[in-house]
Amino acid sequence: MSGLTPVSVERIRSMLSRNEVNFGEYGKSELAVPTTNAIYFWNTSNPQILQLRGQWRGIARTDAEFAGLAEEVSHCNTTRTGPKAFLAPFEDGSRYGLIAECNIVAISGLTERQLVSFFETSMSMIMGFLHDVETSLPDLVTWNEEDRP
Repeated sequence: MSGLTPVSVERIRSMLSRNEVNFGEYGKSELAVPTTNAIYFWNTSNPQILQLRGQWRGIARTDAEFAGLAEEVSHCNTTRTGPKAFLAPFEDGSRYGLIAECNIVAISGLTERQLVSFFETSMSMIMGFLHDVETSLPDLVTWNEEDRP
């Protein structure tokens, strides 16, 4: 396949800039894209895999909230082709967050079209899943549209 180019943080930075996406640096091989309800991380640290990971702003603090998030994760992972969702404990071990991610094998690199398609598809899948979570668990939504980054 012609036009395969290695994936790098510079390529992601250029693509996000062309699409007028607000982002910042998050370490040597990662970019962060803040949105109202989540932060998206573009991770290029593994030259074989490009990862887009969304960390949702909602936090489960009670057993019932944890159970609700666990149900949403299970539903996502058994009914959707993507993203892959999982719960992430905070350092205190008593609160949990939600992470959803999409990955693409990039061993030989990606064409520009493949990179843009991964961007569009992955963002849509993760955003769609988080919207469904917010609809199912509205009590975990503690922000509003005015909180836009």
